[in-house]
Amino acid sequence: MIYRTLTSLLILLTLPLTARAAGEAPVAIRGVIDLRDYDFSGKDPVDLRGEYEFYWNRMLNPAVEGDTGEMIYVEVPGSWNSLRKDHPEISKYGFASYRLTILLPERINELAFEIEDVFSASSYFLNGKALDFLGFPGVNKYQTVIRFSRPLVTGTVNDPVVELLIRVSNFEHRFSGIVGGINMGIPDQMEEARMRDLFRGHFLMGAFLIIGIYFLGLYLIRSEQYRLYFSLICILMAMRVAMILNLPFLEDLALSGLTYTRLDFLNIYFFAPFFTLMIRSLFPYEFPNWAFRAILWISALFIAVVVVSPISLFSHTLTWFFLFFILVSAVYLYVVLLAWIRGRSHAPAFTIGLLILFGGTLNDMLTEIDVIDSAYIVHYTMFAYLLIYAYIFADKNNELQKKSESLAKEVSEIRNNLEDLVEERTTELQSMSRQLSRQKKKLESTNRELVDAINDRNRLFSIIGHDVRSPIGYIRQALDMILDNQDMSEEEKHELLKMMANSSEITYNLLDNLLVWGRSQTGKLKAVPVRFQLKSLIDESLELVNIGLRDKKLKVEVYVSEGHFVEADRDQLYIVIRNLLSNAIKFTPQGGKIYISSKRQKGDMVISVRDTGIGIPEAIQSEILEGVSQVSTGGTKGEKGSGLGLKICNDIIQTNHGWMKIVSKSGSGTTIQVGIKAVRTPSRSA
Repeated sequence: MIYRTLTSLLILLTLPLTARAAGEAPVAIRGVIDLRDYDFSGKDPVDLRGEYEFYWNRMLNPAVEGDTGEMIYVEVPGSWNSLRKDHPEISKYGFASYRLTILLPERINELAFEIEDVFSASSYFLNGKALDFLGFPGVNKYQTVIRFSRPLVTGTVNDPVVELLIRVSNFEHRFSGIVGGINMGIPDQMEEARMRDLFRGHFLMGAFLIIGIYFLGLYLIRSEQYRLYFSLICILMAMRVAMILNLPFLEDLALSGLTYTRLDFLNIYFFAPFFTLMIRSLFPYEFPNWAFRAILWISALFIAVVVVSPISLFSHTLTWFFLFFILVSAVYLYVVLLAWIRGRSHAPAFTIGLLILFGGTLNDMLTEIDVIDSAYIVHYTMFAYLLIYAYIFADKNNELQKKSESLAKEVSEIRNNLEDLVEERTTELQSMSRQLSRQKKKLESTNRELVDAINDRNRLFSIIGHDVRSPIGYIRQALDMILDNQDMSEEEKHELLKMMANSSEITYNLLDNLLVWGRSQTGKLKAVPVRFQLKSLIDESLELVNIGLRDKKLKVEVYVSEGHFVEADRDQLYIVIRNLLSNAIKFTPQGGKIYISSKRQKGDMVISVRDTGIGIPEAIQSEILEGVSQVSTGGTKGEKGSGLGLKICNDIIQTNHGWMKIVSKSGSGTTIQVGIKAVRTPSRSA
């Protein structure tokens, strides 16, 4: 199907060329072309080829009828370089005039001319009237202004016998004279033919650009080098089409003759390195390294010559580049044929595509160096190559799927016949090595967990053995003193009972903290958020620590609005507030102050507990929150603690999706800030 579609498109695109080549038009004989019997309305434009009058080193004056001089007849199209063998006086560089008499049928009032390649400066006159100037032909290098284009020009006709005069000068380019020829017809006919050429040109250029941009996008998504190189080749081909068919936008660029020529040569010379890079990326094992490096270096040399040298030098490199490209093409064919023999993916399709492309390239190269007289067809063969490549790309996924299935089947066979394979032991050893590596990592992880568990156990035993045992011992001792001393005064009993209350409060807080800490260590600390009033929670917490406040004569100032509501686990937040107040009492000296406040800030309720106590050194603040520091600091009256309070508070706040911050300096008091989600209205259940 793909080959049938390819054939149809090639026939469609090359049909105008075939039709033009099939027509038999008259030729000029001894400076005269007889078109009196030529039907311009029913046939294609006529190619004005044949024998022209040629005046070497003469700029005939179109305004002077019968202006002549020493003359010979030359074939057009063609370069006057070929005349030097029979006419030694004709040099490679110089100027000349061409003249052709055209015999027209009756009722022809206007003619249009399409001027093909003239690689220099030229001017055109019809019956003494100027048609167009392509640059300015002068009698020396300094008077000559070159311009390369293929314009369509028109002129009026008042007589069935017309004289076409062409003045050409060339002092730089390798080709001299009318190399591409001249087509003539009536304006409507010529315009129609030009529109067909422009349609094909814009179609091909658009196709090359679209495919180039598409493959560039694929390269950016998945960096496969051959896609990038193919994209660049497509863009080069779009530029080539524009230059071959002389698309109108080139005129708008107003390029100088030198710049246009450099771009034309560079466009040709860049194909070799990009094709080399693409084929090397597709078949890296088949492409010889020495050939790859040699092609790139020689291509770079050709490109450098075009960039830095004048036209008189680099225009002569085309023949050498043609020979070089033939050798490069042989390398390409060797690579793809070797890949075909080795069964590489899509190598046959690549071979066919390259043969088509190189056939078109060979035709254009021979036409470019004036060996054959043919139309440029490389853009059509390149389009065919693109279609083949698109087929290859579309088929890649199917091939990858087949490879995947084949590999799966192969792996299954190997798995079922491991005992018959030589590499059985190697596979087993590799498997055992991987297992040992995994077990080692698992043991290291378990080891770390055991060390952490032992440290936690030792810490727990230390807390139970000291921090829990001591308050209970105080309570027991006080009870024994009350029971054994019946005559004890009320004041003494009150002091003992106060000591028992403080010890009970410490023990209760400690056990509560140990319970929360244990849940956090096992990952079972969960929050059940509800909406509730913050002020009521603060008041409850103050009642619990009231004894400690009175004992140290501390003054508490509360700046919490009754309209402040939060969403969190109430019991857990109660533990946090209680711990913060206990710490503030513990580290605030006799007669100090504690400030409790709240404010809304970016969707959070920020609760602050500030004291005028001894402060926390900056060096251990972050360690306390993370539980790294396990130092239990004594309070201002020798109060003991577990060293877990702030760590537990931080764990609870994080469980409730909040944050906690310590602002403190030694000797300057401490402020603990807690951020928890704020809500506008309370829940009914709260």
